[in-house]
Amino acid sequence: MENILAQKLEKLKLKNEEAYIAFNETFKWSSAKKGAILEHPNSMCKSMYILDSGITKQFRHKEDGTEHIIWFNFKGDFVTSFRSFVEQTSTNEGIKVIEDCEFLMVSREKCYQLAEKYREVETFFREMLEIYLIQSEERMFFLQALTAKEKYTYLQKNQPHFNQELPQKELAKFLGITRETLSRIRKYP
Repeated sequence: MENILAQKLEKLKLKNEEAYIAFNETFKWSSAKKGAILEHPNSMCKSMYILDSGITKQFRHKEDGTEHIIWFNFKGDFVTSFRSFVEQTSTNEGIKVIEDCEFLMVSREKCYQLAEKYREVETFFREMLEIYLIQSEERMFFLQALTAKEKYTYLQKNQPHFNQELPQKELAKFLGITRETLSRIRKYP
């Protein structure tokens, strides 16, 4: 996602430098330590983040209280609970830091103000949302149609940084298997 984000920002700068400057001035730098919650489940998401370093996970809790990991976010990724961010309703999705992060953040209010003022910013957000939706569609297939071993093989091929950067505990939970099963899959691919 990092290269896509850089390309979209460059496109915004070329189309309207004033909009690009306003966009950059709106985002504020912040950081969070491992274990911090950026967005709590059952709350309204009011911010959008762009990771500069670290890793976050997006998750939900099942009825029995167990955590279900939806996705991981790495450097260059847009991070937010999109449904809550757009609709301004509570969500059962949370966002947790699993490796110390530095990020840019902006409020929903500022995003919408910029989008109203600059058509190019609105286009930027629409294009980023389109990319997110395409990736979501791929994730749904990945999560629903593949076995744990097929998921692991898919990640090795298409998202190698998952296997290289994620703690084994988090990767196993994401795949819906135990750490021991993940070890066996890694040992006997």
